[in-house]
Amino acid sequence: MTVDMARAVADAVLFEGYLLYPYRASALKNRMRWQFGVLAPRTADSSETWYARTECLVEPAVEPTLDLLVRFLQLRCRDNGSVPDEGVVREVDVSVRLDRFDAEHEVPFELPGGEDTDGNITCRTWPLSGMIRLGVEGFEELGELQKVRITVENHTPWDQGPSVERDVMLRRSLVSAHTLLAMRGGSFVSLLEPPDWASPAAESCRNKHTWPVLVGEHGKRDVMLSSPIILYDYPAVAPESPGDLFDAAEIDEILTLRTMTLTDEEKREARATDPRAAAIIDRTENLPSEVLEQLHGSARILPGDET
Repeated sequence: MTVDMARAVADAVLFEGYLLYPYRASALKNRMRWQFGVLAPRTADSSETWYARTECLVEPAVEPTLDLLVRFLQLRCRDNGSVPDEGVVREVDVSVRLDRFDAEHEVPFELPGGEDTDGNITCRTWPLSGMIRLGVEGFEELGELQKVRITVENHTPWDQGPSVERDVMLRRSLVSAHTLLAMRGGSFVSLLEPPDWASPAAESCRNKHTWPVLVGEHGKRDVMLSSPIILYDYPAVAPESPGDLFDAAEIDEILTLRTMTLTDEEKREARATDPRAAAIIDRTENLPSEVLEQLHGSARILPGDET
């Protein structure tokens, strides 16, 4: 359950801002995409960073094992260039035993480019390469507590020069990059609300271009999400939400109702823009009235508010 909840939140982060209402390529707000978690090629002269570094705290127990899942989008371009690039979900997983950690680990990864043809449409992706670096250090005065450092880097070769359009650079970038961390045989410590004894260690953590929070079932400390978007501990996707709208900070009911008001021509353009936009249009057109009513609001007791 915890991993499923964590992945739901991670998916919301992965596609945040992917396409915004009204989900049309011609909409002004959709002409400057990919605002979060962009890791550009290291040698590109870009305003985007080329790495993201996570530092978090772990209380190891028996056979402490850290499982990492680095996730991002690899962009895919249709050959006619008439629609925006699509995002293809990519994942790189790494597992390490923390009690056997004696030096920094380096895990290189490569993603091939290529072309796929479907009917008269050819889609192209460009190769990506990167590095995941893992380091662990202890605190002499704090017993078994450890600081874990994960750095995700984009090492994709770049020879395009500094004046290339942003869209071209993004095709060689890790887009919406974030990391899911899971502990077996141990637990994480909240960096937002650490216990008093761990506060100095939490303050020593330096996160660059990412923000790690506890995620999953409230009170459990076995999963963390290191997000390019600032979140609180235990973020969650509302159970009433029928699906992604790519704007998690907005109210589902408002976006759904607005999408229902699009003209037939606007809906045709949205469907032609991206398969995920088409899925949103189809879902809202066929949304049962009882599901829409649930979006209007609900009452629930949050942990700690039982009184």
